[in-house]
Amino acid sequence: MQLDIETTASTTVITPLGDIDLSKSTDLREALRPIIDSSPTKIIVDLAHVPYMDSSGIATLIEGLQLAKQSNIEFIICTVSEGVRSIIELARLDQIFTIVDSRDQAFAE
Repeated sequence: MQLDIETTASTTVITPLGDIDLSKSTDLREALRPIIDSSPTKIIVDLAHVPYMDSSGIATLIEGLQLAKQSNIEFIICTVSEGVRSIIELARLDQIFTIVDSRDQAFAE
């Protein structure tokens, strides 16, 4: 899995490319920690290019959300594929994550 990371003055966008499963979730976790440590105002995780995510990927997003909240950083997920959205909704995590349809909406949040 490749991770594209873009940083503006106050926002960091992480765009994973490919499936996020047990073998790849560590890469995302390792990318999130220094981003959170740099204290942006907002972190956007753009899942447009993630067709599949297993429970380890979901756990990584939950960990990122918790760490972001501890640091008063807004954590937003955008452009979620139908398959990944169904996993998030099945676990009722759509009630704890801020999920928007587009990157533009995430910047506007």
